Amino acid sequence: MSKVVTNINDVRIGRIIRLEREARELTQIDVAKALGIDQSTYAQYELGKRPVPANRVSDIADAFGIATRYINPKAA
Repeated sequence: MSKVVTNINDVRIGRIIRLEREARELTQIDVAKALGIDQSTYAQYELGKRPVPANRVSDIADAFGIATRYINPKAA
């Protein structure tokens, strides 16, 4: 049996993007469509089960109208 390892940074990013999405009263489907990805992929980002690629962090920040560093301080 393989063990799923969750990175705490991925969980933190997921919580931030979930809170930003909910503050704007958007669904996961709304955001996923704006990003051109599947809802299931976006859901995994929010749950911290899948790392958000650096370029996707920028896309998400743009979609929410916030600075990329707010989502991930390590992002450029």
